[in-house]
Amino acid sequence: MKKLLFAMTLSCCYLLGIAQDNITAEQAKAITANTMANFTQSVSFAYTKGISLGDFRKKLCGKATPLDAGNGMIETAYSYLSNGVTKDRIIKENDGIAVAKAFRYLYDQHNRGVASSDGSELFGGKENLANSQVARAEDCRWYQFWCHVQVFANWVVQNWPTIQQILIYLLGL
Repeated sequence: MKKLLFAMTLSCCYLLGIAQDNITAEQAKAITANTMANFTQSVSFAYTKGISLGDFRKKLCGKATPLDAGNGMIETAYSYLSNGVTKDRIIKENDGIAVAKAFRYLYDQHNRGVASSDGSELFGGKENLANSQVARAEDCRWYQFWCHVQVFANWVVQNWPTIQQILIYLLGL
């Protein structure tokens, strides 16, 4: 976990160094691809060779019902894990759509005045996930989207116009 946080910190420092009010499509893709790579790594503990997507989702979420945006991230991570895709390759090849949809949901929540989100609602909500033995297996629970991108998330909260540009570039909104 410490290696994951260190890698995220380095990535975020790089991204923060290039962040501006107006970001490019390439920067938007880099931000979302790094986030997807980190998310995939954080849920890899639940993957075993040959596990089905349904069983993988159940192992992660238990009885909780993920939102479409959360499902998209889980399905993308499952695809990478089942195909043995490395973190570096995810960063190079990820299209950013799954993470952009998660950002869209959280952006909409922010606009509705929900200020205390940790991202768990993407995957069924903290209350529904907290009792899962698997969910408690890591210091930073896998479903706490913002926890995994904490340094980056602080920047995100302060830079919603940039997030809006990510949504425009990657989702055509």
